[in-house]
Amino acid sequence: MKLTDKQSLSKTVHHAAQFLFDGGTYTTAERARLANWILAHQNRHRGFVFYPTDQDLKAGITLFSGEKPKAKFLAYNALELETLRLLALIQPKSPPVRRILREADQRLSALCFANGCTQGECAHASIAVLRYWLASDLRGSSPKFSYAINTLKQHRSGDGKWLKFPFFFTLLWLTELPGDIARDELAYVAGLCQKLLATQRLARGQNDRIRKKILQRVLARTA
Repeated sequence: MKLTDKQSLSKTVHHAAQFLFDGGTYTTAERARLANWILAHQNRHRGFVFYPTDQDLKAGITLFSGEKPKAKFLAYNALELETLRLLALIQPKSPPVRRILREADQRLSALCFANGCTQGECAHASIAVLRYWLASDLRGSSPKFSYAINTLKQHRSGDGKWLKFPFFFTLLWLTELPGDIARDELAYVAGLCQKLLATQRLARGQNDRIRKKILQRVLARTA
């Protein structure tokens, strides 16, 4: 199995996230190999731990659910947070990974989008932070998740979407939350998800395939 793209951190992380999203399981050796490759490709530019590679910057960065960030602020932070999330999922007990996560958490503690800000693309970046935090707290016990759910409720647009928050990326996070934490918000979007599955041509491109599966997971959680 090809685990990495030698020139692209973004492609490496995306392919791994997609493999896990589809229910794939890495062997212990594969987890170690992938984590070691990621750790060896730290790029500490502008205060980041995992700044995009030159190829990533040239190709552009897309969220896992297909949305394209309009600002570099979101693109850079989203890539780093997806990378950290992957490390937390595949090697949570590795001492080098734990050191990197502690360092990242310290950086995040000073950033507004990790502390409830919903201005501009901070709302988008906040979902990336929540997905990263969830990878380190699979039971969803942090009060930050409940706070974020309440924030979403306050930003409902009335048509099954939310003001400011990226639709599919937010759905992705909601479907990853355990138990009934996201019950009300999933019920809120279920009707629109049903309509999108029935009327839109999804599953042609890779992003469309992922979006279709996200919609199906929403409906499975609300059936």
